[in-house]
Amino acid sequence: RAAAEHARLHVSTRGSDFVDSAGRVLSLRGVNLGGSSKMPAGATGPTHVRDGFFESMRSVSFVGRPFPLVEANEHFNRMRAWGFNLIRLIITWEAVEHAGPGEYDEAYLEYLAALIERARAYGLAVYIDPHQDVWSRFSGGDGAPGWTFEKVGLDVRSFEPTGAALVHETFGGAGASDADKAKFPRMCWPTNLHKLACATMFTLFWAGDAYAPRTTVDGVPVQAYLQDHYTRAMCKVAAALRHLPNVLGFGTMNEPLPGYIGIKALDKLSGPLKNGLMPTPFEGMALGGGFPTRVGRYTLDSLRCLAAGLPVSTEVLNKGRVSAWLPGRACPWRAHGVWDIDARTGEPTLMRADYFAPRPGCDFGHDFYVPFTKQFAAAVRSAGHDDWLIFVEMPPADLGLCPFPVLDVAHLGGGIVHAPHWYDQLTLFLGKFVRWVSIDVQKGSPHFGTGSVSRLRARQLHELLQQAGTHVGGAPTLIGEVGIPFDMHDREAYAEGKRATLANCEAALRATVDALEASHLSYALWCYTADHTAEWGDGWNREDLSLFSRSAAPEVPLTLDPFGVYLGGRALAAFVRPYVQALAGTLVGTPTYDSTRQTYSLTFRHDATCEAPTILFVPTAVQYRRGFALRVSDGAYECDVQPPEAGTFVVVRYRHDPAHAVHTLLLTPSGTPPPPAPRGRASALIAGEARTSFLSAQRRSPPLPSRRSAAPAMVAVSRMRTT
Repeated sequence: RAAAEHARLHVSTRGSDFVDSAGRVLSLRGVNLGGSSKMPAGATGPTHVRDGFFESMRSVSFVGRPFPLVEANEHFNRMRAWGFNLIRLIITWEAVEHAGPGEYDEAYLEYLAALIERARAYGLAVYIDPHQDVWSRFSGGDGAPGWTFEKVGLDVRSFEPTGAALVHETFGGAGASDADKAKFPRMCWPTNLHKLACATMFTLFWAGDAYAPRTTVDGVPVQAYLQDHYTRAMCKVAAALRHLPNVLGFGTMNEPLPGYIGIKALDKLSGPLKNGLMPTPFEGMALGGGFPTRVGRYTLDSLRCLAAGLPVSTEVLNKGRVSAWLPGRACPWRAHGVWDIDARTGEPTLMRADYFAPRPGCDFGHDFYVPFTKQFAAAVRSAGHDDWLIFVEMPPADLGLCPFPVLDVAHLGGGIVHAPHWYDQLTLFLGKFVRWVSIDVQKGSPHFGTGSVSRLRARQLHELLQQAGTHVGGAPTLIGEVGIPFDMHDREAYAEGKRATLANCEAALRATVDALEASHLSYALWCYTADHTAEWGDGWNREDLSLFSRSAAPEVPLTLDPFGVYLGGRALAAFVRPYVQALAGTLVGTPTYDSTRQTYSLTFRHDATCEAPTILFVPTAVQYRRGFALRVSDGAYECDVQPPEAGTFVVVRYRHDPAHAVHTLLLTPSGTPPPPAPRGRASALIAGEARTSFLSAQRRSPPLPSRRSAAPAMVAVSRMRTT
């Protein structure tokens, strides 16, 4: 019954809230699916594999990403049991249009529709994330098809010798072994954002008309050509999914980057990211033009780099004078007078260091992103549904690349969701979690002490919520990505025998989720990778953030999980926790969960126009293995216990008494005494416990045959009333 109710869930926005068709305020708990969807299916997909990387550029297939359809029931069942009600589904432009301009992969579109239909059966809402990282797989990330480089004249095979991109597939050279590939620098792929390949493509995509007006593709201005193909590809996806009621809408683009737009001086590095070999934008142009150039090398563990911003060493790149441009093609930035070759010395010279510096009419957010978002939203809704939500995001704020523009939500057609990302950068980039240390990347200031670190997280999240009010018309906020690396502390999670531990991972993830819930934010964790491996993590650029791994040790005893619903889960206790999924009113304060005591409390004022019950998710297999006690201030409730094959979680439906204005729910482990009343007042918690067996509820859905039998767990339920 719980699954059926969620399958009918319609999500829309009302002010800063997500609401369903009954008018209940929704809390969205989602997961990004999946980490390996950035890459094609098959043996050539993972980024440490070089064989076939270039040769299969147009013939790849993404059918089976994030997992084959035969595995869909297993994974969606698991996600539902873990408390997720939302999927941020990762797709790429390349997955749709890899074969060539206007050639769409119909088999992939059919696969996507079938996949989302399966998710619907498990009550999972979906929004489509057109994902990219630093433009494309061929520039060190994912997203755009390889042919987009060819159309502007770039030669993807020359990116390694020219330093135009740092690419895992080509890292270490043609004969690199797996051991060599494992040395790919941690979190180094983002440094591609200002390297020649990525920066050129994004500048042409957003602002070719402004910065390269003479650059055309097949007679079409390059900006229009790239944007039209991207939008049409996403419209093909929208058309294929328009019949599915659990599709909520589309993102515009994952972490859109401005390219060179806004860089004040092309002969200097900009932004906080300095890792590995780092040519300045001008040095990158010179390298791409075939000129040997000395560039700086940086590391994340050097005070010289972190504090002074100076390289630890320098190195001459492109000694072989390779061009990053295809034969007969030229650098558009030289063609537009940004740099040239000195007639006397024969060396590259920078002509206009401030060519991309801020100027009127060339603000990335206001002048380029917003107009694109308006036409993209209109096109996708026209191909799909006009009531689909549009999830907007800008480059991660920590990068300091550009200010967030003010969005006129009505001008964009309404239904806008603010979907920024938030990570603890110290943990993510250094792979270490210390609960009493963090850093404010935007301000460059360290924070010491658990209190200071907690306040930093709270401030960062509060600023994102404020941004929704000041820049996105008061739209709802959903943190589209948030997560932690599981290979932290020198891969201690993968140590041999008893030395293996997830303690730091669980602590880091718990601190993250605690901060999110203290701000009562909806969010989607990064990520769920069905084909995660201990050796290569998520299979992409050595990232390892998946909440699931088939190699993980069981965290829930098989006696409580005879069908293996929780197998593969990592640090489950940190994020599988009770929460209110649908609220028939407005919160009084913020719901609180104490992970040490396993207590959850919720107070709200009811909405007189809402007749639907409040829905509470209770993860009994993870948090309340000996049962739980639920005390309510008034009204009545019922517990719908899912069978073992669904994960044995509980959905509580609470119907408040409208005679009372304010209502309280308190969830504790079974046998926990009620909290003491405030001094001088009679207790509002009158316990009259009654025990109910899970077994009776399970009979609503007969369990599937199993070789194991589990003793029925017990749930203690009680009532409380005000005095």
